[in-house]
Amino acid sequence: MTRPNGDAGADGMASIISHELEEATTDPDLNAWYDRRGEENADKCAWTFGTTSTASNGSQYNMTLGGKQYLIQRNWVNATGGYCAKSYP
Repeated sequence: MTRPNGDAGADGMASIISHELEEATTDPDLNAWYDRRGEENADKCAWTFGTTSTASNGSQYNMTLGGKQYLIQRNWVNATGGYCAKSYP
């Protein structure tokens, strides 16, 4: 699979780190909420990416960081009924 920044390891790591950082931030003591399926907030949106663009190499990306393109999974926003997003307004 072609990655937007040409580095499969960096692309995957950025997506996983954003997921785990969301969970560590919202549940630092490992005792926060879980939904009825036992999922933490970031798990609710795991492997969903929202609107994407096509990189010059034909791969998909949804975020540019440090001048490089990445495909970053969305996280749960627990507002207005809840939804998956890359950011909260």
